[in-house]
Order: sequence, then structure tokens, then C-alpha cells
Amino acid sequence: MNSLQICALALLGITAAAVLKKWNSDFLPLIRLAVTVLIAFCVTAWMAPIISYLKQLTDTAGIGGYAEFLFKALAIAWLTGICGDLCRESGELGAANGVELAGKVEILLLSLPLLSEVLELAKKLLGAVGSS
Repeated sequence: MNSLQICALALLGITAAAVLKKWNSDFLPLIRLAVTVLIAFCVTAWMAPIISYLKQLTDTAGIGGYAEFLFKALAIAWLTGICGDLCRESGELGAANGVELAGKVEILLLSLPLLSEVLELAKKLLGAVGSS
């Protein structure tokens, strides 16, 4: 799917939402969710070659572990942001805030081993400076 097809899908979703809004607005959140999920899957499919290329570059540079952390954190932020926006559009502000908070906490938990590694490196550097 290319950008033109995604724009057409979004316009189709907006049109369907406008038409259904007159008859029965109960289906509006489902239409929004379906359109958003379809677009997210299309964009994710586009990102697969980019991610594999970046993974290859980071493995070659020897920083594969850090790149893996970055990709996971970006994916969590992206998914919780989309879900939070959907919740907000549906009028569920509390659920949106909860989803975004959960994403932030998960990224924090994901980064704890990295933080530990950075602190260990700082300790080694300070030990090396102090002994000379």
C-alpha cells in the first residue's frame, strides 16, 4: 500500500464516519479504530526494511544492544501514543492517560539494564582516574 492508498483509506473512513454519525453514532469508535489499525499495519510493513537495515548497520558498528533498546522504546511510545489518541477521541481521557503512563513505565523498566550498564562504566572510569 502506498501513500495515496492510505489517504484514500483515511478519506473512506472519514466519509463512513460522517454517514453513520447521522444514523447511529455507536459505531464511530469502531470505524476510527479499524481505520487507524489498518493504517498502522501498512506503516509497520513499510518500516520492516528500514528496521532491518538499521539493525544491520548497528550490528556492524557493534552497538546492536543499544539499537535494540531504542527500537523497543520507540515502538512502545508509538503504540501507546496511538492508543492514547484513540481513547481520547472516544472521550475516554482517563484511559488515554493510563495507557500513556503504562508506556512510560514500560520504557523506564526497559531502560534499567542500560542505566545499570552506564553506571558501571562510570564507576570503572572514576576508578581508573582515581588510581592514576
